[in-house]
Amino acid sequence: MNTVLLFLVSISCFFLMVQSEFNFASSLNLPTGISNGYQTHLDEDAGFVYFIDAKENGDTFLFKYDIDTLDYLDYSKIEIEGCVIGAIDTVNKVIYVMTYFGSQLSKIDLNTMQIVANLTLSAPFYNSPQRMEIDVVNQKVYVGYNNPSSVYKVDLASFTEEAFLSLSNDKVTGSVIDVDNGILYAATDSNYGNNATIYKIDLSTFTQVDSLLVGFSGVAYLKCGVIDNTNQMMYFGTNQNPMNIVKINLADFTPIEVSATAQSDCRSAGIDETNGFAYFLTGRNISKLDLTIFAITDYLYFEHDYFYSMALDSSAQNAYMVSSSSNVYQLNLPALTEGNKSDSILYTSVEFMLIDETNQIGYIYFDNYGGIIVKIDLQSFSLVDHFIIGLSLYIYDGEIDNINGFMYLFLDNNSNFVIMKINLADFSINETVQIASGIEAYEFAFDSQTQILYVEYYNDTYGIDYLMKISCPDLQIIDSVDFGQMGVYGVYFDISRGYSYIWYEDFSAIGSEYFVYKVQLSNLGIIAQVDLTDYDIDECLLDKTDQLLYILYHDVDYYYFLRSIDLVNMQVMNNPLNTTYEDYYTFLIEPNDALLFLVMEYYNETSYEYEGKLLQIEASSNQLISDTLIDYDLFVYYEYGSDPSKNYGYLLDYHTTPITFYQISFTTPPPSSSQQILFSFLIFGIMMILGLF
Repeated sequence: MNTVLLFLVSISCFFLMVQSEFNFASSLNLPTGISNGYQTHLDEDAGFVYFIDAKENGDTFLFKYDIDTLDYLDYSKIEIEGCVIGAIDTVNKVIYVMTYFGSQLSKIDLNTMQIVANLTLSAPFYNSPQRMEIDVVNQKVYVGYNNPSSVYKVDLASFTEEAFLSLSNDKVTGSVIDVDNGILYAATDSNYGNNATIYKIDLSTFTQVDSLLVGFSGVAYLKCGVIDNTNQMMYFGTNQNPMNIVKINLADFTPIEVSATAQSDCRSAGIDETNGFAYFLTGRNISKLDLTIFAITDYLYFEHDYFYSMALDSSAQNAYMVSSSSNVYQLNLPALTEGNKSDSILYTSVEFMLIDETNQIGYIYFDNYGGIIVKIDLQSFSLVDHFIIGLSLYIYDGEIDNINGFMYLFLDNNSNFVIMKINLADFSINETVQIASGIEAYEFAFDSQTQILYVEYYNDTYGIDYLMKISCPDLQIIDSVDFGQMGVYGVYFDISRGYSYIWYEDFSAIGSEYFVYKVQLSNLGIIAQVDLTDYDIDECLLDKTDQLLYILYHDVDYYYFLRSIDLVNMQVMNNPLNTTYEDYYTFLIEPNDALLFLVMEYYNETSYEYEGKLLQIEASSNQLISDTLIDYDLFVYYEYGSDPSKNYGYLLDYHTTPITFYQISFTTPPPSSSQQILFSFLIFGIMMILGLF
């Protein structure tokens, strides 16, 4: 009897057991800035400057700033996808935008910062809109297209397409409108850049009245144009390296001369007719052209910033621009100086995340403003502080010394490996030391007990991979080992046990031959290896708790499989798990419960779209427990960290605006009351069958 009851209780516990779940316990939105300011629009009467930004995943946003203080005011997501062209109507408080793909013209109400109307032009889908000009007085918009070159005319009052005009050549590369004289100049070129031609279009009749083959040797892709109506001249900057500036006489529509510059790829242009200057924006420079002598007389260089567009105010005394690192500038054009700069701190360009488990602090490094570190309290899950580093050097990773209160940042200074030591108490820089030259460091691990930093790096000169030990109190190299000419794909450190595992490819072999070294950290000696020649590996993941290394690999059809390596005995274990999916994005392990979470991609035959699945895998048996449909974009643009002691993971989703920081809990929820009732009836029924009642 007791045996039977014990058996039934065991069955009951089995059915009541619920596997750990992957839950978003908390989230924190970080004020997210502009990463690609493709358009700049001014509304001087209302006192606002607008920037349109397109993120890496195609999401498009409208940002609003105060024109005088440059304070960040608002943003809104716009339901269009990709980089955009556009024009502003300050009278009716709207902006018209299009993507570089497709034929939809969208009207955005600046009061609500939302799309209020859409118009699909008759241009073929494969045509690509390149330029947009607006005539606010007559309420018309003109859109220049590629493949082949053409111009479409839209009546804004009725928001309908009126007509289109076909031009010769393959693409419209640039345009400029002369509203006073009712003329549109459309610059075109062939796909090969050898036929730069400007078409003169009468807007009243919407007909081509003249054309000009520019004819200067090596001049192609006229992009950014300005008109000097006083002197009847037009100037075009080219999308070339180096950028050329072409001068056109509008009186007889003839080319006069061309001037080469030291910059490349014109992005935007503006003119100060009163004082006789034109300004041409390239990625990091603004060039000032003296129109009287047709020569560049000054330029302004931005070391930390990159720009796509600018807008001049009506007096041509100020230019407004936003950089890829969210710096908003109001330039003083007569002096060609930076002028005013926004104090609003917004975050873009995520590089890495560090978790201080002891003090429950998260640090996120953003590569804008010359580098900025954001400090987050993981207990209250709130933003505490930020620290602007302000360096031109690339910082690619870091480590935390939570015992002594330091952060070590790893910098690349022209292939020179540099370590910066920062006091976490006040974010002050303790010291900066160049460790070695001619190397590229990739993987890092810090032992807070011994104060030793381990670095895997590649020597550019010799083409050799090394593992290095650095004493952190004085930032001195104490040992290094040469692993020869091999392709290192990953280094995984188990500091507490004193080992590292190096996943590499043997370049001397024919075909792909993968191996894993086991290295003793005390003397940096190789003590064992596993031959993985039979596997075309894509990713590895270390499970320190169970001393396993998981390998994700694919077959010839690119279906993915999962195996594990026993790191104690250094041998491949278990049968492979066939994921049945065609692509993967990320690979996570639950801190304590030996569960893997794998994000895969598959093609949905019903919706005809690619979707994501979150696979939960039991590590010991390599068996699939569940697969759940998810927004896999969340795991495409991400940084991940974990806190095993708290059973939490931390995921930074930077494909969204705002950037979102998630706390993920791995919990075992209690059974629901309905489950308890169901299982009680199940046990009662079994006991009745056995004659126990």
